[in-house]
Amino acid sequence: MSQTQFTQIARGISGAEGPVFDRTGRFFVVEPPAGRILQVFEDGRTREHANTGGIPAGLAVDAEDHLWVADMKRGLLRISHDGTVQGIIERFEDKPIRGCNDLTIDEQGNIYFTAPAGSNADNPVGEVYCRLIAGQVLRLDQGFAFCNGIALWPGGRMLVVAETFTKKLWAYDVVAAGRVANKRVWATLSGSHRGGPDGIDFDIDGNLLATNWGGAAIEVFDPQGRPLERIPTPFEQPSNLHFGGADGCDLWITEHTNNAVWKSRWRRPGLLAFDRI
Repeated sequence: MSQTQFTQIARGISGAEGPVFDRTGRFFVVEPPAGRILQVFEDGRTREHANTGGIPAGLAVDAEDHLWVADMKRGLLRISHDGTVQGIIERFEDKPIRGCNDLTIDEQGNIYFTAPAGSNADNPVGEVYCRLIAGQVLRLDQGFAFCNGIALWPGGRMLVVAETFTKKLWAYDVVAAGRVANKRVWATLSGSHRGGPDGIDFDIDGNLLATNWGGAAIEVFDPQGRPLERIPTPFEQPSNLHFGGADGCDLWITEHTNNAVWKSRWRRPGLLAFDRI
């Protein structure tokens, strides 16, 4: 294919991650070291929308246009349209949750999220949870070497979890809300560098796009997990990606090499969800 074009939108956002659109078309990212949720404008301007007082790492939007935040210090948070921050989950079984990193919301409002703090290749203690719409929190799995990005297959029938330090994408069948089965390695990213899959997202045809942090690429896998293509990026550490735009084909990417936000194009729209416009 022809070389993919990338346009830098904004820079100087330390640790930029969590790109997401709300239902009114506002675009947000997180700046973890500053605790900030930033609204980013296409001309490069930024505005602080909220501050969690923690370490926000991932964002998602629900059907009521609340921003949900996976915060490595404060757990799972909800932010109203005006920027008011509300703590939702900080503990599980009377212990602090091990730092929330990323999240995805199904059509019923159940929230699946990763909690990898303190985990790495030598200490695989990362965990994956689900908060049911009724409020109950369930631990789905544990033992990850930094579980990171998380995404639901079209229709919510499959859950994919990125494990950064093994370069693996793990898949589960979703048999009911908050219940998974048939864990398997669905795909493996390329490279021998320190790093691997960070943010992941599906397009409308069920192809998965995964940022390869440290690998200077976005890697694409078909619905069976087979590699389709590797898209080189002009930065070494792509962190997250998200679809948007009038036709759903704009691809917004955050990265840690320049601490910047970029925009590109994909040949198909992203999977429709509450946080897409």
